[in-house]
Amino acid sequence: MVRRITLPESKQFFEVRFESIGGLGAHAAGQIVASAAVLRMGLNGAHFSSYGSEKKGSVVRSFIRLAPNNRAIRTSAPIESPDVVVVFHSGLLAHSATLAGIRVGGTLIYSGHADEIPAGLDRLPAATRVIRVDAQTIAIEEKSRPNAVLIGTLTAALPFLDQQAIVDTLDATFAGRHPEAVAANKRAFMRGAEEFEIL
Repeated sequence: MVRRITLPESKQFFEVRFESIGGLGAHAAGQIVASAAVLRMGLNGAHFSSYGSEKKGSVVRSFIRLAPNNRAIRTSAPIESPDVVVVFHSGLLAHSATLAGIRVGGTLIYSGHADEIPAGLDRLPAATRVIRVDAQTIAIEEKSRPNAVLIGTLTAALPFLDQQAIVDTLDATFAGRHPEAVAANKRAFMRGAEEFEIL
């Protein structure tokens, strides 16, 4: 069933950029969020990723562009002024490109341990909402991956995203290939939606 979702008013697009390193699941996370938005929330959406070299540990960026269902998305340009930046590894915050272009009043979500405030946050616009979640620890405890945790935190941070639609898409993504991961991913997602800190 498609649930009709309304984006924040007066925005042409709502744009999210995932900043990660290979192996943490940023590309899959982007696919899940965009698929849920299009197939289950009635939005128009586009998703694509860019990679460094094709190996674990290289830089990965995943882009999600959302629009109301009556507005076409006719660009596949990288997102340079995101509303939200989700950082899968706190070490990336030391690089200026990670936070480049984040909109005034935007949101930063980053994976970090409790009380960890990494270098680089001083480059954010003053009105940025900063959210920290210990995605790595939660993922290990739930035998999942950090991407499930961070998607959960993203849905908590953005009330216009239908949490159930994204959970359903997460389940469907893994049910065929890795059915043993479905319950673990759901637990990790729900903890990500609840166990975060607003700094």
